[in-house]
Amino acid sequence: MARYLLFGNLTIDDTVLPDGRTAMGTVGGDALYAAIGTHVWTNDLAIVARLGQGYLPGIIDDLVTCGYRVDGFIPSEVRHIRQWQLYDMEGGRNYVPLASSGSYADLTPRVDEIPLAVSADVVGCHIAPIPLEFQIPLVRWAKSKGVRVLVDPHHQSVSGTVRLWQSILPEIDVFCPSKDEAISLLDGWHGPEATVRAFASWGASVVCLKMGADGVFVYRAADQASWAVPSVIEQPIDITGCGDSFCGGFLVGWCETNDLLAAAEYGSVSASFVAADFGGRHAFQVDRDEAMRRLGLYTTLEVRA
Repeated sequence: MARYLLFGNLTIDDTVLPDGRTAMGTVGGDALYAAIGTHVWTNDLAIVARLGQGYLPGIIDDLVTCGYRVDGFIPSEVRHIRQWQLYDMEGGRNYVPLASSGSYADLTPRVDEIPLAVSADVVGCHIAPIPLEFQIPLVRWAKSKGVRVLVDPHHQSVSGTVRLWQSILPEIDVFCPSKDEAISLLDGWHGPEATVRAFASWGASVVCLKMGADGVFVYRAADQASWAVPSVIEQPIDITGCGDSFCGGFLVGWCETNDLLAAAEYGSVSASFVAADFGGRHAFQVDRDEAMRRLGLYTTLEVRA
């Protein structure tokens, strides 16, 4: 059974940090990191992604060993995505694909490729940052099945897409942009509360604004309730994938508790495991007792409503 589906891409990353540290050939991708965030809390998940040629077979074996379903992987003739991730001193990040790399568009799953074996019992899905033209059909597929859907915009496809987002946001259950994506969509930064209210005016029911080290700001349009939830990440090694893993944890917390504040806390705990080292492999299997301990930290942290 797969209660949760994570749609997106798989990548192999060569990471360069501003202080000169590097990590070559780490496994990542938004779908994988979202699945890791989900797996912190449950095994009932499946990644739905096109599996590029040359993707490391040992990784698939490791996922199976750690309790992940891999029958959502879709064979592809296109070479896998491999890219440089270059972080700068100001917090920026640039992606540079290798000349031989496949593209995000070519390796993005389509609705007609979703395996029946993983979609029969689904209750929630996360549509990770893939090109918007592929996110929209997946949103409508999920809603046609009565499935809760969480959507994270793609950093490379937000520019010039305001009208498209205004058309699709009323169909999305939770919209999860990063601060940078919000700045691009709204032509500037106006603070968390003004930002989430702007997206609500476009039709978003719930907005979960990811702000990195500043935590997340969650807003529910129906009653204008909001929560500022701090991060529990301490001394991060590599923040790659933290936003994606947050979304995976949020999805589980939301579907299992029906509580948006709890969902944000689940997501923040998920992200804290990913930040502890480079790439995703180190967090394929985490100590769920430790996850519950970290969740318990929120009883002592200030969560502003």
